[in-house]
Amino acid sequence: MFTIFAVLQVLAGYICAKGIFYITKINWLSVLIVLFSVTIPFSVFVMHKSIKCEWLLDLICYTGYLYLGFILYFSMFCILAFIVYQLKHDINLRNFLSIGLGSVIIILFFGYLNAINPQLKKLTIPSNSNLRMCFVSDIHVGSINTIHILNTVVKNIRKANPDIVILGGDIIDIKGISTYKDDFINIISPIVSQYKTYAVIGNHELYTGAQDCINLMRKAGITVLLDKSITFNDFTIIGRLDKTISNRKKLNEIIPADKKNLIVIDHSPDSIDESIRNQAFLHLSGHTHGGQMFPMNLVVRYMYKPTGTLDKINNTYYYITYGAGFWGPPYRIGNSPEVMLIELTKTN
Repeated sequence: MFTIFAVLQVLAGYICAKGIFYITKINWLSVLIVLFSVTIPFSVFVMHKSIKCEWLLDLICYTGYLYLGFILYFSMFCILAFIVYQLKHDINLRNFLSIGLGSVIIILFFGYLNAINPQLKKLTIPSNSNLRMCFVSDIHVGSINTIHILNTVVKNIRKANPDIVILGGDIIDIKGISTYKDDFINIISPIVSQYKTYAVIGNHELYTGAQDCINLMRKAGITVLLDKSITFNDFTIIGRLDKTISNRKKLNEIIPADKKNLIVIDHSPDSIDESIRNQAFLHLSGHTHGGQMFPMNLVVRYMYKPTGTLDKINNTYYYITYGAGFWGPPYRIGNSPEVMLIELTKTN
């Protein structure tokens, strides 16, 4: 997979270089564009070789992630432009490519601003008891602009004033442990709610080191649910281990006999059907980011149930959040990051 990814990046970089050369006629700029396309594969290769130069690797990797959005969109536009030119030779290809280049830069600029500013989104679900719950997933502490995103998440949680806060996995990434440990504790720990803050782990906590992530979250005052249930008021909440843990318990092995209004928190949405079979009242997941960037949103829509939309099958409501952060390219194009306020409202 790494080799395929690297080859595709270089190919996209080459296409972009051809387009830029057609606009500028500058050879060295075209060469630079191709070289930049290997920044992420190069940084991953160096890390696997255990070469210690962390600040340089960070710079290369972050530059590569920023650049990844450019070569994705501009290469797509270049292909489209050359196809149109072959069909209709009377267009000015240089002007057409210049318009595309400017459009891509504008799209990425606003996509970046969108990605680093999660918004508070509210859902109301009829229930037989009241509960205000904040659900936040996929913060990916350790990515670009971690502190800004964390502060924005906490600001939205305080604005929502929930009864309980639940973190839905992929909260911490590799750099979250080594670089942002103290920031995470200082920003997250002041969160106050009636029933505390709970979390489940996602696949990125496992990549980072599950126990290190759990310890860090506990230091920040977060209770981590590892295939465990809690019952309070008129609700039972189950926090599941991530699906990548092959020996995790089945849902029916975790559900207590005296369950009330069962709410299942699982980082990956693959288990929604299992929650439906076990008559859960509500299932909450993250993981998908809604594809994060077009056209990946189309792939995610095909692979999973709809993201960012409350739906119901039989007696089970379910919601897959877009998440509050991002992974890889720091862009959100086609959806917006979110902090969810889910109001369970008592009805007659």
